[in-house]
Amino acid sequence: MRKKFIRLTAACVLTALVLYSGGLKTQPAAATAIPATSDQPLEQQAQLWVDELANQPHFEKWKLASLQISPIGPGTHSWLVLVKQNKETVGYLVVNAVENGGFQLGEYGTSRQPLFDDQTLSRSIKQLELLKPADKTEALYIHPLLAAWKVTADQETYFTDAASGELLPVESKDWLAASYTPLIHAERMQAPASAKLLKHVSLPSFDRYARLPWLTKEPLQVGISTYSSLFAKINSKEQLRYTAELFEGQMLYVWSIVGYNKWDSGHLYLALEAGEDGSERRYVPLLLLIELGHFYR
Repeated sequence: MRKKFIRLTAACVLTALVLYSGGLKTQPAAATAIPATSDQPLEQQAQLWVDELANQPHFEKWKLASLQISPIGPGTHSWLVLVKQNKETVGYLVVNAVENGGFQLGEYGTSRQPLFDDQTLSRSIKQLELLKPADKTEALYIHPLLAAWKVTADQETYFTDAASGELLPVESKDWLAASYTPLIHAERMQAPASAKLLKHVSLPSFDRYARLPWLTKEPLQVGISTYSSLFAKINSKEQLRYTAELFEGQMLYVWSIVGYNKWDSGHLYLALEAGEDGSERRYVPLLLLIELGHFYR
């Protein structure tokens, strides 16, 4: 048996399920290595979301920022939008196409090295200690908990986390299996193009490993219609953790919960963090987190 890995880095997550049709639909893992797009409606929509967030704490650097947009795969139905201030990356969004037109907000966050950062990829490849240079690298994005670089070298395939660069303990068959796993509430997870930010709550950073409640306690009872108690605890500034086990338990992710955003469409995005300085936070749809993991007090 493989040893269960515990992910120690902030933002997180892995990929091959394209998000469209009002939500996420599974697709086989595929490659994307396409230069930045200049799609005007996409740029305009991304700018609207950036402007909404720029007025909130932790997003001040987004004001008057420029955007750099690149497709991520498979199928090029999703785009990574880097938010740049004086050529420095200060955050990102993942924007997903809707089958009948328009866009949805997949996830977003504040980070100098967000998902699919070239420096993170270089560090990953160095840590692999390959005998030969990598033949091919592909950005795979399914949803916020499935985002990874696929590195092919000398007929071997490796998967590294798109946020941390950490080597994932999976093989191609494991990735494909995760890619085809359907999400029950896929069509309801993401905020639509018309959404306006209604509420922003930000909590202080804390060490998510200072306590290990997932080892000693039962998770909080949180469901798609019973999450009000979770937000009562967040609003009371309690320190909560979120965990997710992927690839049949081979990989354990742990994040601290440090706030949330509520959009007027009713969509909620929790702020997840692995660091302790508040500079790198990842906002992920609540319904996805409920479906794939657990919350601990």
